[in-house]
Amino acid sequence: MKIKPTTLPNVKAVFTTGLLSCILLISISLKATESPVNNEEPAKKKTAKTKTFVSRNNNAVKIYPAILKRDMHVVAKDNEGKEIDFFVFDLQGTLVQNYKMKAKERRRISDLERGSYIYRVFCGDEETASGTFQIR
Repeated sequence: MKIKPTTLPNVKAVFTTGLLSCILLISISLKATESPVNNEEPAKKKTAKTKTFVSRNNNAVKIYPAILKRDMHVVAKDNEGKEIDFFVFDLQGTLVQNYKMKAKERRRISDLERGSYIYRVFCGDEETASGTFQIR
């Protein structure tokens, strides 16, 4: 079957139009998957501002929030009588505070801005505890 020379530009135009419409549909569907519509109700605000923490290992320290202030309390456990290093980092990995603590020593972490923090505890070269806490 021979194609007439006058219909060849029409076939090219139809093919090009179809290809462009496919590309347009794909790009629209990709944008739709990037930002899905959230039909859930917004979370209600809590009236009490609390501080939370998560610890992966509590063998070396006990950490708990102060009730009225934006402070955290740290108590070094027995640790076989060895001195520990207590480090506090922000989420970017910047060292915020550092304490050397003896067995059963207490410290108060204060002057921290609101946000999440990571703590790590070392006894010599060995990491004995780590976790996170929030100042709200």
